Amino acid sequence: MTYKGNSIFKGKFFVWLALIILAVVPLFSGLYWQGILVLVCYYAYAAIAWNFICGYAGTMSLGHSVYMGIGGYISTIILETKGVSPWIGMIVGAAVAMCLGVIISYPTFRLKGPYFTLSSIAIVELLGTFISNTESLGPVPIKGGSGWSLSQTGNQAVMFEFSSKLSYFYIAFALMVIGLFVTYRMSESKLGYYLVAIRSDDDAAKSLGINVTKYKLIAMAISCFMISIAGTFYAQYFRYIGPDRIFSYDLSVQVALIALIGGQGTVMGPIIGAIILVPLSEMLSAKFAGQMSGLNLFLYGVVMMLVVYFMPHGFGEHVVSILQKAEEKIFGRIKRKAKD
Repeated sequence: MTYKGNSIFKGKFFVWLALIILAVVPLFSGLYWQGILVLVCYYAYAAIAWNFICGYAGTMSLGHSVYMGIGGYISTIILETKGVSPWIGMIVGAAVAMCLGVIISYPTFRLKGPYFTLSSIAIVELLGTFISNTESLGPVPIKGGSGWSLSQTGNQAVMFEFSSKLSYFYIAFALMVIGLFVTYRMSESKLGYYLVAIRSDDDAAKSLGINVTKYKLIAMAISCFMISIAGTFYAQYFRYIGPDRIFSYDLSVQVALIALIGGQGTVMGPIIGAIILVPLSEMLSAKFAGQMSGLNLFLYGVVMMLVVYFMPHGFGEHVVSILQKAEEKIFGRIKRKAKD
């Protein structure tokens, strides 16, 4: 595969244009589409976080919902029991998730290929079952399978609670842009080059003197820290967090598919995947709600199979190619006219 994940940044015009359009569209949208755009940015950010370890380092994890759950649960418990702002709880949860991610990954990185993937699935099932059957850990309430329903106290920015979906959109949008910037900087750094080498052939990377385990752990730490923040956002936006939703294998797969369909190991892939798949999923759910059970999921699966078959490297490669050609034509004409 010759496509480079950061190639779209060789011409930044369309990147900035797309971000500006995405930032402005909710201002002229109804509540339904505002809600969809919140989810687009949210899932794009989560897929960006997943992309660090799975897209760049080539280690397929289907257990990242664990770290989303850890971040969401910690910030929620601190909020509900101590009254501490979720903004602070978000950082605490992210730090804990990062540490646990490194501790769990250190031994499991010894497993290769599908065995690592299976171990990540097992961790989701194990922790999800544990949370579902645990009412408290000493003095810390967990609430088992019922989860936490967050109380509505009004419009308080300091407590991460807003009455307008627009506020949640711009927070999710900011997270997505930050994630995009971090990914781009990483892809241009020594860490990015090392991770791509590890993804291509970790044995060859070792022979070149690259400490494979060290750089995989760094990527996992960044990935877990970022995706746990998505867990806090999830809890605050939906005003609920429970093991049935957040400690879910389905959620892990959904995040992974967004990155894969958009183009894993690329800067823009997760965002492209979210823009395509999230509205599709929501519209199919609304269209077939109350009709044949699971029909929306079936159609969603068919679309993804077609994409994987015809575009095995995702949409990102094709979108980047089209945009770069368009930009070259546009600015080429401008330069020629300026010379004339």
